[in-house]
Amino acid sequence: MLRIRNYFITVAVVFAISSAYAVVGVQDAKAQSTMGDLIKRIEALESKGGGNVTAPKVKGLKISGHIRTRGNMKTQFHAGNSATRSARAADGTYTIAVPNPSTSSSQKHIGVSRNQNYIVQRIRLGFDFDVNKNVLAHAMIDSNRTWGGDQNTIQGAGNDTASMKQAYFKLRNLGDLSPILENVTVLAGRKQWAYGDQRLIGHLNWTNVGRAHDGAIIRWQKDKNWVDIVMSQVGVDATDGPGPGQTIASTDREEFLYGFYSHFQNPFGTEGILAEPYLLVRDRARDRVDTDAGETRYYGGLRIVGKKIPWLPGLDFTAEQVFQWGQDKEADSLSSNDISAFGGGWKVGYRFASAPWTPRIGYEFVYASGDDKPNTSGDGNNQSSNKRFSQLYPLGHAHLGYMDQHGWENIEAHRASINLKPTKKLVLNADLWFFEAAEVEDDWRSVGGGTARVGGNFANSVDGGVSKRISVDDEYGQELDLVAKYKLFKNVGVVGGYSHYWQGDFMEDTNHGNAPGADWFWLQCAVKF
Repeated sequence: MLRIRNYFITVAVVFAISSAYAVVGVQDAKAQSTMGDLIKRIEALESKGGGNVTAPKVKGLKISGHIRTRGNMKTQFHAGNSATRSARAADGTYTIAVPNPSTSSSQKHIGVSRNQNYIVQRIRLGFDFDVNKNVLAHAMIDSNRTWGGDQNTIQGAGNDTASMKQAYFKLRNLGDLSPILENVTVLAGRKQWAYGDQRLIGHLNWTNVGRAHDGAIIRWQKDKNWVDIVMSQVGVDATDGPGPGQTIASTDREEFLYGFYSHFQNPFGTEGILAEPYLLVRDRARDRVDTDAGETRYYGGLRIVGKKIPWLPGLDFTAEQVFQWGQDKEADSLSSNDISAFGGGWKVGYRFASAPWTPRIGYEFVYASGDDKPNTSGDGNNQSSNKRFSQLYPLGHAHLGYMDQHGWENIEAHRASINLKPTKKLVLNADLWFFEAAEVEDDWRSVGGGTARVGGNFANSVDGGVSKRISVDDEYGQELDLVAKYKLFKNVGVVGGYSHYWQGDFMEDTNHGNAPGADWFWLQCAVKF
């Protein structure tokens, strides 16, 4: 099945164009002529010589740019992460074994403050080629680096970070081929994807690098309603003749993301409400020879947004809920665990438009299930469905605190927020977060979806040289985020903030009584054109 999906892009593009062309057939000579003209124009782009010499009817070139510089000052504590979780005991509990800080080199700096001060910069140049009414081509060059990252004023060849962040073509106005394709566009290539609140699929542009997908999107759109059929190849196993700069090993895993995402305005006949149902599939191949674990995980979700509803002025809300099912396939055997997970984000706010500074107050609850029997498989009492929610490829930074301490996995979070607009150019925002584990047996999951710290019911602790076995609390901590945004000039924005994280009982219980906090100051300036 994976081999078939490996050709999805080609099939999708050919099907969207050639199948409709075949339907029209000899009955529509105009469509045949247009199709031939379209193919000639596309082939012209691949001819020798380049530029407008081989594509003389290019309508225009649009160049865009973005330069962003951000300074960071962090004060945090080294907490170590070499703890291990025992096998599940007969009573169903887990115990965390934390190395003694007096004897373990990996734990000896527990409680010691670490300061990190650095500046990152990103430069992007975008090029849109309006080839003709049927073809649009886009390319984006991206370069990012940390100041002083070369440890020298001469940039080393190995540290050149320039890359092609986006490179795709779009076929549009396909009604020229057939009325069947009147509202269809086809996009293929490398593109940054972003859907909804980007809880599951986001561009991650907060980071210096960002995220992009290699794949295809077939969109049907009428007015403001649209449906995207998507496919992305995230990973590939060993192949013959990899391109320059690519290193594809036999241990690499094939991975695909495909499905649909849709957007409908006023689906219930009420102005100010939109609905976005979607079904996505992440398919990771299992290879027993290379010991690659596999997974087929389905994401069925619905996002509903309300804003500027005529009979609810000032109120806004978002409700997104996602069910996950499928199979988690073990690498070293033919066994698998059923996936059964759930997550969601629900927020509501009210803006007092007539009050000074037009304040908005809001509340948000975020949940992602954890697994109460993590890392268990086989028969008997240990057999369990995989209940841990998976966050896919999100813009995590936007949803669970600016300090990026948590991912949308095994989490319960509450947020109280206030937003103020003292002037047209100045926006102030304050968020207070409360974080807990959905299942204390499962891991504290990082913003990237990895294990930040293992979980368990009990942990060994050393107090005054005496070892103790203590019960682990599910309280991760609290975070305060203060952010100010100011529009300095046209196309020039400045934004900065301060955040503090108070570690909760979970860290204290699993860290020999130490619960270090963290501080972060940052200031960013961005210029775009």
